[in-house]
Amino acid sequence: MVHKFIIAYGKILDSDISGSQVYILEILNEEGAKKSTELAERLEISLPAVTNLTNKLVRKGYIERKKPENDRRITLLQITSLGSEVLDQINEKYFSLTDSLWSGFSDKELKNLHIYYKKMVDNLKDYKLDKE
Repeated sequence: MVHKFIIAYGKILDSDISGSQVYILEILNEEGAKKSTELAERLEISLPAVTNLTNKLVRKGYIERKKPENDRRITLLQITSLGSEVLDQINEKYFSLTDSLWSGFSDKELKNLHIYYKKMVDNLKDYKLDKE
């Protein structure tokens, strides 16, 4: 059930960009240019996976690759103005959708949901640690 919810939620927000790609845009928008290795660490995925995700974002014009003047051996990924616009649109859809999803819940129900989600996230962290 949760899997179906996540897939449906993602498609409503934007069927052409994955959650990982949105997270990359958010990181670059908030923190500035990053190396692929830094993104791989943040997303906890492999470097080839980051390359695949960022190649798609580059093709769409959402991010670009830059070489710093002080070290031409390094390639940084940087969000473009188009990428910032797309991220703003996704966030607007997200907030609107989220508001409609939670409408009709009482304050007590929302408080309980928050407690349950926090516990689920903690369980996921514990599960991941057990598997490492």
